[in-house]
Amino acid sequence: MLTVQTELLTLNKIFEGGYQFSIPSYQRPYVWSDDDILLLFNDVKTACENGEEHYFIGTVLSSKLQSNTGLVYELIDGQQRTTTLMLIAIAFKAADVKSDLNELAVYMPETGKAMPRLQFAIRDQVQQLLGGLEGLKGYETPSQEVIDSNEYLKQIGIALKVLSEHIEALDKNEAEKLGQYFYSSVQWVNNIVPAKMDLNRLFATMNTAGVQLEQADILKAKLFKYIKTDKAQYDAMWVACEHLENYFERNVRKVFPDIDWNNIEPNDLAVFKAKTFYHPESQQQSDDESGYSIDELSQMLGSGKAPDSVKQKAFETYDLDVETTYCRSIIKFPLFLIHAYRVFLALNNESDIEPRLHSDRLLEIFNPLIESDEETVKAFIEMLWQVRYQFDAWVVKWVERDDSPEAHLGLTSQSPSQSKGKQYINRSSKETNALALLQSVRNFTGERSAQYWITPFIAKLIKKEISLKQGNKALKQLEIIDNLMSLATCSQKKASFKQANLIKPKRLKWEEQKEYFTEAKGTGFEHYWFQKLEYLLWKKIDSARSKLETGELNKFTKFRITSKNSVEHVHPQNDEYKSKLADEILNAFGNLVLLSPGENSSYSNQDVDKKQIDFERKQHFDSLKLREMFIQKSNNSWDQEEIETHQNRMLDVLETHYGDKE
Repeated sequence: MLTVQTELLTLNKIFEGGYQFSIPSYQRPYVWSDDDILLLFNDVKTACENGEEHYFIGTVLSSKLQSNTGLVYELIDGQQRTTTLMLIAIAFKAADVKSDLNELAVYMPETGKAMPRLQFAIRDQVQQLLGGLEGLKGYETPSQEVIDSNEYLKQIGIALKVLSEHIEALDKNEAEKLGQYFYSSVQWVNNIVPAKMDLNRLFATMNTAGVQLEQADILKAKLFKYIKTDKAQYDAMWVACEHLENYFERNVRKVFPDIDWNNIEPNDLAVFKAKTFYHPESQQQSDDESGYSIDELSQMLGSGKAPDSVKQKAFETYDLDVETTYCRSIIKFPLFLIHAYRVFLALNNESDIEPRLHSDRLLEIFNPLIESDEETVKAFIEMLWQVRYQFDAWVVKWVERDDSPEAHLGLTSQSPSQSKGKQYINRSSKETNALALLQSVRNFTGERSAQYWITPFIAKLIKKEISLKQGNKALKQLEIIDNLMSLATCSQKKASFKQANLIKPKRLKWEEQKEYFTEAKGTGFEHYWFQKLEYLLWKKIDSARSKLETGELNKFTKFRITSKNSVEHVHPQNDEYKSKLADEILNAFGNLVLLSPGENSSYSNQDVDKKQIDFERKQHFDSLKLREMFIQKSNNSWDQEEIETHQNRMLDVLETHYGDKE
């Protein structure tokens, strides 16, 4: 009988055990974006800072093969994570960080020459890149031009660039500690299948083995064991909230199809009203669902027989022919549940959750509620409904329309719509506005796996009863939240929950924060401050948009705050004409701009004048800070005086916004 073996791996075990990995030819190229990479990197960094014993990154599937260099694990599933870990090891070594990671990416067979530990079948250029970066004999690093143009190398090159910048931004002790944490404490499960196993049959089995039991399903079952009355009603409320891939009002219509929707306005959904959303089965009591063990739930779901408390009854069959705007949430349902729970705690004057915000810790976070009673669980689900309404009303989503395949972070408005004699609530995209852009700043910076700002924002929307027509009030509250969190001296978790309770966290005065920008930090400057400047510059330009020429207006209209993870030196570090600046000027905030890795690569080490020409030829603005630089520079040289002038101007923009305002 063919059996699957399972083992728990760390990078330490890989090195000590002499593991080598192979990516088979049928696997796709390395495709993790810089966002994906930094999400993992920063999440592990936070776990390290919090003193967590281990950080688990999931499972991989492999098969043992024998080669002339020894035993090789061929990666059937999990090559993206494994490749990322090897790239992290290479980046730490390149940054001269003292760590056991330094030799990890190299495999030394008992006989023969050193080679990359991660091998790519039939992709010699990837092998050359990995071996060349490690300085191995017989390997040559491809040119930057080749890396940028090769589909198998491009994302690897981007990954190494952003990882190197983030590692170099750490101080010596912090970097060494993090390197050792990656080496010893990051864990994953390696499922090893026999080499003779039919992989087609294996994948078919994996894809048809029933519904996967998620933590949110387990949580729901544990909470619903308390509910003895109106169970169907609360189940419908939960289902309406859990589907983040659709707008709330559409979900509500699916689970409450029989109410008088012709007389329902958007704000009628703000709070659940039992009289409005009466469920015909709400008084039925299910004595046979007093609660299941995790093992029982797993077996039931695996056989396709889910209990009512985790079923999704015919939810996917509903279709609405007037839908024109589609959405994708910036967070997934487990994290949404955590934010809803924090809002629930704040509005009931309870203490914050103990663990850090992470979807993987959902059951641990909810343990106090799991051990509560029917009244408390029902109150939470009613709050969940309110949070979901506010979330869809005020929090940005990845929005796309029928007439455009390109998604962007944005907000939508609601309006009545007629279809086949029935009235619906329809969605349409709003123009880019300050509220969407400030949320974009928050979404793309900080601890992105937590999105701490969501808790106080929604709590304040509910407490202050901000209506759908009060966009300026919503923006004012978010600016206060953002300002206080950006200057807070306590953790972002504490700062966010204090504000959910309308308490201001301890923070720096602006004059103290201003000192931060006088240091020549280079790529070590926090990305938040670049993105915050983009927001403030947008507001400044928007207030005078009538003065923009047509070409400038078209570019400005297209502007969005997007994910950017690469700091560019406008006066290059290695100028093509050998022009030199002192390091303290070269690495000053006034000479730096935040770009995407692709934008950064396109400018490369070009002379400033060439960068300016390229910037002005584009049909959009890569960065509003860069626009300010080139307007100021005009036909002058970009020298120390210009850099210092620009830096002072940008600090004036920040100071005008912050000052020492409360």
